[in-house]
Amino acid sequence: MATQIQVRRSSVGRVTPQQEASQRFAEREMSQSLEAAFSKLRGRLVQVQRIERETCVHESSFHAEHLRVLFNNGDCVPIFFKDLNPRHQIAPARKVRNNSLGPSYHELRVYRRILSRVDLGTPQLYSVRWEPSRGTYWLFLEDIGAARLRDSRNYKRWVPAAQWAARFHARARHLPVSATRFLPVYDREHYDRCAQRVRDILPGLQPRDRQLVEPALAHYESRLQWFAELPRTVIHGQLFGKNIMLRPRNHEQPLAVIDWETAALGPGIYDLVSVSSGRWTENQRNVMWRAYFDQYSAESGGARGWEDFCEEAKEMELYSALEWLAWWRNRTVSHNFGRWIKELKRILRDHPRIGS
Repeated sequence: MATQIQVRRSSVGRVTPQQEASQRFAEREMSQSLEAAFSKLRGRLVQVQRIERETCVHESSFHAEHLRVLFNNGDCVPIFFKDLNPRHQIAPARKVRNNSLGPSYHELRVYRRILSRVDLGTPQLYSVRWEPSRGTYWLFLEDIGAARLRDSRNYKRWVPAAQWAARFHARARHLPVSATRFLPVYDREHYDRCAQRVRDILPGLQPRDRQLVEPALAHYESRLQWFAELPRTVIHGQLFGKNIMLRPRNHEQPLAVIDWETAALGPGIYDLVSVSSGRWTENQRNVMWRAYFDQYSAESGGARGWEDFCEEAKEMELYSALEWLAWWRNRTVSHNFGRWIKELKRILRDHPRIGS
């Protein structure tokens, strides 16, 4: 006889009888998925007795929930539930994203083929329910909590993020081609597309913004082949503070990097300039770069000059800013465009070949 599942949901307002029935059906499917997954993990049959659901308020593109799942063996497991159906994207995401399922399936493959082989504290994938005929695309992940590196003003917590990136990039170099062949590649075509997108937005920019973007684009276009020839490894693609969670009371693995739908084969230094972008002073940024440089050298055993490394990082900063400006298009789409204009201004000032 099946166990009677008790479900407690956070307050979501009034629901219709049809919505209530749909929720109960979904909760039965959640229970089935979790029972199968944790029975395999524990090596014995377990059953779900209670699920507590709380909608996650975050900046991800998809609907997500924090679940507390009580099993009949007494285990109470916090689980992060992510609904990857593109129709269930949150409202802000619909402004800049399409309804393609591609990024969602991409993230699933990253968890299965890459992160399962690289033990660096990324959330454990407990279970998947992937039924295209019914529009069900669910991930059940280890719930790290709600503390994001982005919200921490403690600079000492950011330096380990640069070191984490170095360790990940060094280890990912040794993954077999069979594990990474599905990833998009930062090749000449990739960098050409970025240049074209920036050219497309130029006519609609305010004059003061165009005066910054045009010389940056001209320099970038002069080095397209140089970018295309940079060594590649597996990269996150958006390694910003909002995608790095802080594990409470875990000294061995204090960080957990989430949201892997932009993973690719590209220059590892792209992740470094992402996590070190923003409000930092020049000295603080240099400390993060040095931490990455030293960690990667130790992990890979490679010998590389510090000055060459910094030159590559400055070029990659320029590319990153142009990529994000093309994504946000102009100031009317999002305040993030202004943020990246500010970042580009700083980059041009510090760039050895463009700055005055």
